[in-house]
Amino acid sequence: MPVRVLLADDTPDLRFLMRATLESYEDFEVVGEAGDGAEAVRLAHDCRPDVILLDIAMPTMDGLEAIPEIMRESPGSRIVVLSGFERERMAEQALETGASAYLEKGVRPQEVVTLLRSVASGCCD
Repeated sequence: MPVRVLLADDTPDLRFLMRATLESYEDFEVVGEAGDGAEAVRLAHDCRPDVILLDIAMPTMDGLEAIPEIMRESPGSRIVVLSGFERERMAEQALETGASAYLEKGVRPQEVVTLLRSVASGCCD
């Protein structure tokens, strides 16, 4: 059964790249895309993904605001933050808020894939 992933980022090109990357593997299924945190919360409730790849800086509701809402709406989902903010600046806050893992944008797509598999299986970075 594939890992069901929700992509939440306000940059359509990044969502397209992540969708294409994940869907090139048989063990991933992208079940939705959100352009802001409020949409991510709604889709998390509707789609019940295994993992949510979540940006921090988004309009309407940012990723840090969305994390506790997502956890309420889809308690079985795990959240991986993929952000442009430096790790030292935001990782601790994201993890304390409930994210399972944190990656900086710019990492190789394979690193994202590996981490999503790990988080989906119950392991955290």
